[in-house]
Amino acid sequence: MKRWTIILLCLLSLLFLGGILTGAAGNKALEEKIVALEKQGWEAITKKDWNALSSLMAEEFVEVGEFGIRGKSAAIEDLKANLTLKEYSMEDAKVLELGKDAALVTYKLAQKGSYQGQDLPSKANCSATYVQRGGKWLNISFQQTAAK
Repeated sequence: MKRWTIILLCLLSLLFLGGILTGAAGNKALEEKIVALEKQGWEAITKKDWNALSSLMAEEFVEVGEFGIRGKSAAIEDLKANLTLKEYSMEDAKVLELGKDAALVTYKLAQKGSYQGQDLPSKANCSATYVQRGGKWLNISFQQTAAK
């Protein structure tokens, strides 16, 4: 009896660990996808490719920042008129799966450029939320805070 209990516990442990490893691999793929999308957004901004940026955003996109809360079209129009991003880098990106169709990415941003003629803060902390619609991941919210 004791032998069967040990065997059963070993089998359950293997099944449990297998589920964890499978989930970790799935999360790794999600992390790579979301981080790549976020980088595509920054590349579009750097190249001033506003159509590419818009295609990465959900229609109900919301940005929260020091200038208030605004939607997709207001955010893009403001960026077009006021932002020049010369270079950027993302560090310590982490993706949190919020459900099967939603994920949050957080990261540290280093950037060089200007907004309304003033130098951008060289460092910022950012978060972006993505949702999956029709098989495509879209940015539905973004927030950036200057860092010290």
